[in-house]
Amino acid sequence: MQGMKINFTKLAALCIATFGVWTTHLEAQTVRIHGGVTLCKFVTEQKAALESQTGLKLEVVGNGSGRGLADLVGGQADIAVIAGSVKGVAAVLNEEKAGSVDAATLNGTLINRVKLEIVVNSGVGVKSLTEAQARDIFTGKVANWKEVGGADVPVKVVLPFAGDGARVLIQEDLLQGAEFAKNPIVRNSSKDIPAVISQLPGAVSFLSTKNVENLTTVACDKDLQMPNLLVTKGEPAGDAKKVIEAIKAVIK
Repeated sequence: MQGMKINFTKLAALCIATFGVWTTHLEAQTVRIHGGVTLCKFVTEQKAALESQTGLKLEVVGNGSGRGLADLVGGQADIAVIAGSVKGVAAVLNEEKAGSVDAATLNGTLINRVKLEIVVNSGVGVKSLTEAQARDIFTGKVANWKEVGGADVPVKVVLPFAGDGARVLIQEDLLQGAEFAKNPIVRNSSKDIPAVISQLPGAVSFLSTKNVENLTTVACDKDLQMPNLLVTKGEPAGDAKKVIEAIKAVIK
């Protein structure tokens, strides 16, 4: 335009700066939630309602408690979904890489508690176990189901991967810190366990009540309640706090 001089260098710098602010703003509107598969599945099912309520976008990745906590610490997630205890899951990560997680810097907000059931192959011939018997089975002290009144079938312990919240809770609460039986059958996710239990003679594991459909469960006099936590670095604040409060409101 006549009479107007444009400094293209300054204009370019202004555009870049403006774009950077705009991009940062968009990133701030996305809250990344990684961790426990079951609760992440629920959040995904409620995603549209949660986004509408909070005015935020949610990125939800159900990759397990251990991986979720590692993502939080590593900056790939804003909220970690942990089943079990922060201290227990952090301890597993620190076994893999010493000093990688400082549990004292993390804050867990309790969302709910879910009951864990002991699940077995239908041919084991056992309907109930005492707490001591269940502990001995998962630690390998009991090697055959006939030792606890069942069929003459070797015990096959089936576990989710190390860092899984349910596995951490069972080791802390039922096994009282003892190690699981040597050479267990390990699956990458709890959702892969039912097929193994159904098909493998002597198999035993643990799952949340909602995941035991069509499986044989064994009663135990130990009540196994697993907490679900939303974990943040320090006290939840800002967008993360908004999302946590919205999730708490929809979980009964």
